Amino acid sequence: MKSILSLALPLIAALGLSACKDQAAAPEDIRPVRYMTAGGNAEIGGDSYAGEIRARHETQLAFRVAGKVVAKLVNSGERVKKGQPLARLDPSDYQLDLAAKQAQLAAAESDLAQQQLNLKRYRELLAKQFISQAQVDSQQNGVNAAQAKVSQARAALSASRNQTGYATLTADADGVVSQMQAEPGLVVAAGQPVARLSQDGSREIAIQVPENALEAVRRAGAFRVTLWKGGAPLEGKLRELAADADPATRTYPARIALAGDSRALQLGMTATATLPTRASGELKLPLTALLDLQGKQYVWTIDGQSLRVSRKPVTVASIDDSGAVIASGVRPGDKVATAGVHLLREGQRVKLLEQ
Repeated sequence: MKSILSLALPLIAALGLSACKDQAAAPEDIRPVRYMTAGGNAEIGGDSYAGEIRARHETQLAFRVAGKVVAKLVNSGERVKKGQPLARLDPSDYQLDLAAKQAQLAAAESDLAQQQLNLKRYRELLAKQFISQAQVDSQQNGVNAAQAKVSQARAALSASRNQTGYATLTADADGVVSQMQAEPGLVVAAGQPVARLSQDGSREIAIQVPENALEAVRRAGAFRVTLWKGGAPLEGKLRELAADADPATRTYPARIALAGDSRALQLGMTATATLPTRASGELKLPLTALLDLQGKQYVWTIDGQSLRVSRKPVTVASIDDSGAVIASGVRPGDKVATAGVHLLREGQRVKLLEQ
């Protein structure tokens, strides 16, 4: 038994020594990582807002009298001239009123003629001393009253003519009917909008601005405008920013006026208004470079000589879809790992892959 142990012990020792040598000779785990060199490349601004081409002057059109629509004379999208009829109400009631006012005027004029004739006769009788001056004065008052009634009847007739004319809705300028709701059979109230006229002339872009971008839009003022159909970018300037949010979208309507001659642009075209960008001097890294541990942010920096990584805490100034602006913790020129940051460990050696 002793002889067996004496033979086994050297063998076990030899095997253990061999295993230690194998472990010592095992190659170091070098992980390939993508990286970027940090630089002052962050930009402020550049937000884009989709919108559509609209006319600088848009008019909501409405009948000035109430009634029932009997004729729709144009459709949405049609070009019209100033004064062109767009829709008509049933004029029957207004025509009856007009006829009544004409009859009242005729009666007033007839009464005035009779009063004037009587005054002439009274004056002749006064000259013959058949009546007194008081009777003549009384007749003169009758003439004056008849003249007032004629004036009143003429004014009423003029108003009735206007009311009859208001039963026809006309365009107040050259342009395009961008909306038409005056369908036959619709009963409308006086002043109820039934059409929208986009007047000829300069064009604008109507956009919606979210609450968190109001200050940036106000400060910028200028925009770069691109059309969805393509073409050279246009210059735009903020003309109007609503003080109240749209109750449906909770965004603020804004209008961007286009520089130069924009009359050739078609209404309703899709366009994008982009705020100008400016360099902030801050560092910007992709979101994949951030390592979040217990609510704090870190990045892995890479030593250019040893190619070993070191975890550094950073302060993030802002985050958007394009990346994170780093306020502190990284210096320009630092090599920062941008992928696989959760798989790295302190001091680990890496192989650099370009971002």
